[in-house]
Amino acid sequence: MTRRGTLPLALLLLLAATTTVSGQGRPVTDSGAQTPPTPSSFTPKDNFLIDCGGTAPLTADGKSYKTDAQANHLLSATDAIRVAADDKADVPSPLYATARVFKEEAVYSFPLTVPGWHFIRLYFFPLKGGDVDLASVTFSVVTDDNVLLHSFTPGDKPVMKEYLVNATENHLALKFQPLKGSAAFVNAIEVVNAPDELITDSALAVAPLGEITGLVHDAYQVVYRINVGGPAIGPAKDTLGRRWESDAAYVQSKEAVKDVSVPTSTIKFPDGTSRLVAPALVYASAAKMADADVASPNFNLTWKVDVDASFSYLVRLFFADIVSKATNDLYFDVYLSGRKAVSGLDLSTVAGGELAAPYYKDFVVNSSALAGADGKLSVQVGPMGQDTGRVDALLNGVEVLKMSNSVGSLDGEFGVDGQKADDGSGGRKAVAAVGFAMMFGAFAGLGAMVVKWYKRPQDWERRESFSSWLLPIHTGQSFTSGSGGGKSGNTFSSTMGLGRFFSFAEIQAATQNFDEKAIIGVGGFGNVYVGEIDDGTKVAVKRGSAESEQGINEFNTEIQMLSKLRHRHLVSLIGYCDENQEMILVYEYMHNGVFRDHIYGSEGKALCARPPIDPQLPREQVSLAEWGMQWKRKGLIEKIMDPTLAGTVNPESLAKFAETAEKCLAEFGSDRISMGDVLWNLEYALQLQDANPPEGGDSDGNSDGATAEGGAIVPAGGAVPDASTAAAGELFQQLADMKGR
Repeated sequence: MTRRGTLPLALLLLLAATTTVSGQGRPVTDSGAQTPPTPSSFTPKDNFLIDCGGTAPLTADGKSYKTDAQANHLLSATDAIRVAADDKADVPSPLYATARVFKEEAVYSFPLTVPGWHFIRLYFFPLKGGDVDLASVTFSVVTDDNVLLHSFTPGDKPVMKEYLVNATENHLALKFQPLKGSAAFVNAIEVVNAPDELITDSALAVAPLGEITGLVHDAYQVVYRINVGGPAIGPAKDTLGRRWESDAAYVQSKEAVKDVSVPTSTIKFPDGTSRLVAPALVYASAAKMADADVASPNFNLTWKVDVDASFSYLVRLFFADIVSKATNDLYFDVYLSGRKAVSGLDLSTVAGGELAAPYYKDFVVNSSALAGADGKLSVQVGPMGQDTGRVDALLNGVEVLKMSNSVGSLDGEFGVDGQKADDGSGGRKAVAAVGFAMMFGAFAGLGAMVVKWYKRPQDWERRESFSSWLLPIHTGQSFTSGSGGGKSGNTFSSTMGLGRFFSFAEIQAATQNFDEKAIIGVGGFGNVYVGEIDDGTKVAVKRGSAESEQGINEFNTEIQMLSKLRHRHLVSLIGYCDENQEMILVYEYMHNGVFRDHIYGSEGKALCARPPIDPQLPREQVSLAEWGMQWKRKGLIEKIMDPTLAGTVNPESLAKFAETAEKCLAEFGSDRISMGDVLWNLEYALQLQDANPPEGGDSDGNSDGATAEGGAIVPAGGAVPDASTAAAGELFQQLADMKGR
């Protein structure tokens, strides 16, 4: 592929594909404006709290619940069975002391003041009394859109089920549906609206790694809410009335973990950071590496939770750097069930440039792909294993939310309407059908081509176009743009989108009948000529030679591909010619030559003075990447440097540069660092070079009297760089000016 004389395609693709470790820290704003602080309190407009079966007002966990009678207008039921614990019963909370029992379907209908996210909390404890054994009943609980519980049997222990649903209407219905011959019951109900920022629409998917959107259309069940490194947090100490449990039951290798904490006043919420997603108490405690000062730590901190392999999960991890003494000193990796989710997390950068600043990150995990052999999902943090600062890692909190499946169910494979969730077989069948159709079409097309080949005219070789009878690119039909009898240069292919069709006579005229003096390059395809078309526009004409290994299929593919590829830093395909068995491509002309001539010229130095692949070199040196990594492992990376740069590069800067390259060469994409990390590491390498350039080199990393002007390298004597060099210099200056990751 031909390139302009400005920037390499690889760099453009890297810049376009830049991904950063992002989150809910300080948002980017124009002109340095600060986003107003978010409120630290929340007053719900919908706040239905019902003590089912209760006869007196109840206050528990800082919340006031209505009696059964006060909430009776919300209930539609054919029976009115109430049970209550006796005075000697061991009830874990007043919320479980009474219950409402239903032998037929019962519906609670809640009129909502505001649509959007709402918590639904259901409390179950099988009280003894009456003619029904509540510990063995089986029932389901559904809304109009979601299955919350399917064929649920509570057992003999108290349990609270918590959900988060996005209500799109001005009402929310909870339906209790007992199995035939059984019953349903509930001790307490909470329906409370939640802040909009609690669930965002996108998260980072794991395996494969990438962004996933549309999360606001799902329903969620809160399976785990863990305060890592700290004690349990009750609803009274959480602005949204949530309960956080201690991590003691989930942490693995407890001897490797050290709990740390600071006063909540230490936690600083930068402007724009939500104070409602988690309370300050969660950020004020953490678990860190217990022996982070060992010479070569190679362990991770691990927490494991049980998951249902039939569902995906939204995993939210909470961080606040409450252990560092300085910014940009702590970098660590984050893993979910062994898959790297974040590489080199720098909390002081992503959380607004401050220590002890809250930051959280959402991940979507398909548990069937990530759950271990023990059926658990693991969360791990560990050091990067690179010399990038203090060796440590920490975690402050974890939330694990089950996501509704394709039919809106959070329990079981059937939706409210009885539709079965897609297990992937439907998609596989569709793919198989499409594949079969494509195969059939391919065979039919091949057969047609074979028939056409045998029916080809005897004088087909003398026809004007070798593709006109077999691969009709332009089919011999065209139209003229504009009014009047314009030039033939305005004639385009009837298939459109494939560029302009040039006659062979036009190509001959443009190149002075392929004058040898017009040759500007030679490749595997053939000679490349400079020519002029129409009103003097210069073009590059690639003419396929008879000896070329590129055939008709490659020619056709190149036309179709390049005609769709447009970028200001790539040479554009203008058109083609396929008359008289010719295979000719016409490109826009590069006045400054190709980019490789500017970086691999005899006087040039982008570090090794050689291309990435050079088949002329000894076998072990053909691939620059493999050769470089061999010398890096030996601690002799300077062996691959351009000899003319010897003694001008700071060894620490070179080591950082090589380390960055090694991370970019990781075998698996999920293990490679992001472009943000690449930029940061290169900035750091540049700072090391500027701070302590070796004798013989200056602070700009130049030698031989060269100086930097406007981001471009100007040789001694004041020679002005050409336009392509200046453009490249401006871009690299922009990269050097970028801050953070």
